[in-house]
Amino acid sequence: MKGNIRFEIKTKDTIGITLKILEKLYEMKIDLRAAEVFSEKVCVKIDEIDDEKKKKLIDKLYSIDEVLKVEEVELLAYEKNERKLIAIIDAVDEGILAVNKDYEVEIFNRYCENLFRCSKDEVVGSDIRNIINKDAPILSLFKDGIPYDNIEQLIDRGEYKIHYLTSGRPVLDDEGNTIGAVASIKDINKAMELVEVVNTIKDGAFSEIIGKSRSIEYVKRIAASVAKTSSTVLLLGESGTGKELFAKAIHRLSSRANNKFIAVNCAALPENLLESELFGYVEGSFTGALKGGKNGIFVEANGGTLFLDEIGEMPLKLQAKLLRVLQEGVVRRIGSSEEVKVDIRIIAATNRDLDNMVKNGQFREDLYYRLSVMPIYLPPLRERKDDIPLLVNYFVENLNKKFNGKIKKIDIGFIEELMKYDWPGNIRELQNVVERSIILCEGNILTRDCIYINVERIGKNVTMNLCGDEMKLEEVVAQCEKEAIRRAIEKYKSYRAAAKHLGVSHTTIMNKIKKYKLDHS
Repeated sequence: MKGNIRFEIKTKDTIGITLKILEKLYEMKIDLRAAEVFSEKVCVKIDEIDDEKKKKLIDKLYSIDEVLKVEEVELLAYEKNERKLIAIIDAVDEGILAVNKDYEVEIFNRYCENLFRCSKDEVVGSDIRNIINKDAPILSLFKDGIPYDNIEQLIDRGEYKIHYLTSGRPVLDDEGNTIGAVASIKDINKAMELVEVVNTIKDGAFSEIIGKSRSIEYVKRIAASVAKTSSTVLLLGESGTGKELFAKAIHRLSSRANNKFIAVNCAALPENLLESELFGYVEGSFTGALKGGKNGIFVEANGGTLFLDEIGEMPLKLQAKLLRVLQEGVVRRIGSSEEVKVDIRIIAATNRDLDNMVKNGQFREDLYYRLSVMPIYLPPLRERKDDIPLLVNYFVENLNKKFNGKIKKIDIGFIEELMKYDWPGNIRELQNVVERSIILCEGNILTRDCIYINVERIGKNVTMNLCGDEMKLEEVVAQCEKEAIRRAIEKYKSYRAAAKHLGVSHTTIMNKIKKYKLDHS
């Protein structure tokens, strides 16, 4: 395909300069493809010519007294603007279709190519009536010039159908006559997805809960429904299933979303400290009490949501006080006779079997029934393994920020190996394994060889047994370091290359090889 050459010719601002330049092109029998004329500049686009002819043309242009400078340029100004516009139109997430008064297609962007299953080269310049329905609304613009919005269209091509929504506007001249038409086009399936996103805030509330499996979507629907009420919620499930994330989502979807969300782990504090933290105290109520006393978390959370994690670990004495908060909506600080009215929503969570605890006298039956107005069971990861690929991608994307974009690709074998495991530690364990794999990954692709679960490498009969009670942290680190160096040498066949890959000096790698007796040469 023959190319083009473009010249920017700077001139004095005189009448007739453009004609003189064109005469020089005519003398050399060079075809002009395009020209731009400015007060002190003329730009021309011509067919490609050889270097000798190009030099001769430049000399002829300089022979014109008014010409000051001749420069070869990549594009003319109008071409730059045109290409920017095309890039913008192609980047828009909807179809852009433009036709002239003769019904010839002038713009047909990439979205249209994908939707109509034909290329821009086939369509541009052809009659639009060969592509769309004969009664398509864009054609009516040439008759009445009346704009339209979101009209549904269905084109039946036999083996496939094109179903879309379209809006159109006429292109008018100075007298108001229609000289063209422009239409935007949206695949109706994508449009419906967009409407669903716009019409619900659930996706935003559940943005931290990764997964599309049937079981997790069911829990999301239940949680979204419960959020609209003021009922107490009890989240049940194994450790690491995301109970606090669901509690936050319920809060965000509730009428209390603009007020505080406070989380308390009932197992993390001793009984006396947990009581003072929850209920508060008055000055002098016990040794060490702050001057002026302290409001408890129940008061601090007033108007908002209080998440009580590991509620099964709450002592029986405090269970009785919590029951009164739930029944009467009042709190009494330690050492005080005054009751304070509070309006809070309680969301509790546990990984224990509260039914059995009630039978064994370890948990108050009346509190259990008060808390479990709306119990929601969160499935363990082994019951929603379809979500593992999504979770892995999410963790890698976030961990890449920490590891400076180390991982560029996740091998399918990496995912397949993770799918084989039952994940007793659930999502928290999966996240730890992914991070550990990134640390041990020698390149930028996560493969099955990077995986250590329970510090046993899946896919190979190698057990490092790093979690044994007899091993100290220093020994655990040494084992990992030794294995990483061994694998790097095995892969790169050179101590210097292995050192560079691991981000240490050649001297360091030599010292480590000597320390761990890895030199088998």
